[in-house]
Amino acid sequence: MDYIAHVRSSDHAIQTVKEHLLDARALAENWGIALNISKICGLAALLHDLGKYSDAFQDYIRRATSGEKATRGEVDHATAGGRLLFDMLKGTSVTKQLLAEMISNAVISHHGNLHDYVSGEESSFLKRVETKELKEYEICKYRFFDEVISESDFNQYVEAAHLEMLEYFKKVGQNTSVSTFLTKFIFSVLLDADRTNTRQFETEKSDVDLVCKLPNYRQRLENHILHLNEDAPITPINLLRRQMSDQCKNHAKQPSGIYTLSIPTGGGKTLASLRYALHHSILYNKQRIIYVVPFTTIIEQNAQVTRDVLNTQEVVEHHSNVIQSEDLSDDEMNLQTKLNLAKDNWDAPIIFTTMVQYLNTFYAKGNRNTRRMHHLSDAVVIFDEVQKVPTKCVSLFNESLNFLKNGMNSSVLLCTATQPALDFVKRRLINDGEIIKDLPTVTEAFKRTELEVLSGEYDTQRLSTFVQEKATENKSVLVILNTKPVVRKLYESLKEAFPDEELFHLSTSMCAAHRKDLLKKITERLKANKRVICVSTQLIEAGVDVSFPCVIRSFAGLDSIAQAAGRCNRHGESEISTVYVINHIEEDVSKLTDIEKGQRIVKRMVVDLKRDSGAYGGDLLSPAAMRRYFTEFYQVREYDLDYPIKTSECLAPMLFEMNERKDTNKPLLTARHRTVADHFQVIDQSTTDVLVPYTKKGAELIAHLNGDISWEQAKQWLKESQQYSISLYAHEIKNLERTDSLMTLLDGQVLALHDSAYDKQFGLNQSQDSEMQNLMF
Repeated sequence: MDYIAHVRSSDHAIQTVKEHLLDARALAENWGIALNISKICGLAALLHDLGKYSDAFQDYIRRATSGEKATRGEVDHATAGGRLLFDMLKGTSVTKQLLAEMISNAVISHHGNLHDYVSGEESSFLKRVETKELKEYEICKYRFFDEVISESDFNQYVEAAHLEMLEYFKKVGQNTSVSTFLTKFIFSVLLDADRTNTRQFETEKSDVDLVCKLPNYRQRLENHILHLNEDAPITPINLLRRQMSDQCKNHAKQPSGIYTLSIPTGGGKTLASLRYALHHSILYNKQRIIYVVPFTTIIEQNAQVTRDVLNTQEVVEHHSNVIQSEDLSDDEMNLQTKLNLAKDNWDAPIIFTTMVQYLNTFYAKGNRNTRRMHHLSDAVVIFDEVQKVPTKCVSLFNESLNFLKNGMNSSVLLCTATQPALDFVKRRLINDGEIIKDLPTVTEAFKRTELEVLSGEYDTQRLSTFVQEKATENKSVLVILNTKPVVRKLYESLKEAFPDEELFHLSTSMCAAHRKDLLKKITERLKANKRVICVSTQLIEAGVDVSFPCVIRSFAGLDSIAQAAGRCNRHGESEISTVYVINHIEEDVSKLTDIEKGQRIVKRMVVDLKRDSGAYGGDLLSPAAMRRYFTEFYQVREYDLDYPIKTSECLAPMLFEMNERKDTNKPLLTARHRTVADHFQVIDQSTTDVLVPYTKKGAELIAHLNGDISWEQAKQWLKESQQYSISLYAHEIKNLERTDSLMTLLDGQVLALHDSAYDKQFGLNQSQDSEMQNLMF
């Protein structure tokens, strides 16, 4: 008798349980090689669908595929495999019990999220793996040992997996953090092996292995750098850029570790970090390079630079999607959706993603997130503008980086001119050093601005007058404020002062295409030496390559002020330009805790400099000042670094602190995986992407998606639509619904604005302060 695992939709061909388990095991073993735990991963795959040997499941799948009434998920086929291993190893050695708990949790959870090992006095893990009634458990075991693997061979396989675990702990260490992440890694491999094999059967196609082209890319990069050096005039700054790039190349010979790369603005950070990554990857046999950036606005430009330099299209961009399907279970997604989502697993040579997606991979709910984790092994992971890691996620971020290095054989590069003090917190980052030599001298050589903190308070009227004065002196002025309402108010005031000029307003109420068009126009006018007056929220600090002779910034964290300074005299048009810092009394930052706390620290540092002109090397933007700022900022926010939630608990201890085991019947592991996944969101309040009718193109995309179209057409248009969408909070959507400003597309999966709800000057015409979160997906 054939025991069915899957039935192909196109021709009703059968994949047997035996075929699926053995094929999934082969995939899992291959992915486990990176950590030398192929048998551990293979064991999880071998057991995951053991429950499909039950008569109840066989009856269910035959009814479901023949058109008879059948309820998805009515038969539990995941628990039996977890119970087999747990029962076998319970009461044996500590490491064997740990092996059983890690693998069993992955197996029983492979259609959802990992279970909590312990939560209060309860253990949802034990309830499922040990006490849940499984009427056909014994018959499933019999058929598994009869068809898939003999009991003696299985026992030997388990012993081999146990030896791997002993060796792994010997190399990496055995502690709560390692156990937590290793469980997650096994789960990630299992999910990917299961979904990949299912897709391969359904499509009748095997995946084509990506030929590693990193050596070719390295040569193309070196050729590009050679041409740059030949064409560039010999100046002190260009020589310094060349030296820093060479230092990155030479540092690639060092063992994999966690390194900082503090190249100042304009120092060639993007190509220098890529140079390190390519040379290190080839020397140490890394499989991929993953760039993690804080904002979606940076992804496209950096990815395109990389494509152009390396002359390849094999660069994957991964961030938020217009269709909100992250939280759909397998049973809720139709087959075509599953097939199109299945390859979304970071299996490419070079990947660009966001900090949100990186952190989701370790901590968020949803199988799509977790599937990607194992592809972070044997990689070079580059974090651009790493100071932007959300405050509440600092502990979780540091723990993940330490595991990347120690547990996943990856190398980490932390890139920013404003390095945060991640090694001065409770859950500290184990940093292996800075790549750039004599950093203070380098920073001074690249200095192009000086800060002037203006005394007194500024309202919109006084600021408008000051901008007018500076526009007369400098022609062009950039003003960066913290909240959308004051940005708009200043813009409207300046429109009255300059009625015959085109002024520029930027915020995340505008879609990416809209902002891109405005920034292109701004850049062209600046290059042509035409006056530009631009009023913007923080978004212009996020990797936007513009250079103004004069920048005005309202008080914020020191890292934000430094980013604002990076938009002033960026290309060295003059020897030194001034960045003015003002105290804007109309900004309400009471709900923007990071900005409010950062302002207070910076104001105290300004007082320090007034008292002692030599403090921080006499420069508020020096590396010494930045370190002092972040050290104090993290001290002030110490409790918040562990990700507090409404129950007065924090997420980090749930994963990385071992609870005292008073009851020997409780699991050895105590991580509360499901509780963390249920609460974890990088952004406090979830947003929904809404398409906007910006220009004829945006309107056409909405019209296309509102028609009768195939999934392939929808997929292509949705990809294009990412440039024509904005992220809205639930209350904003409700307001739009009340005024009939929204329409639904694709059976309600996509929302779009009506023409009247989108303004050419301001984008969405609503008030919302939390600006930068909308860029982080």
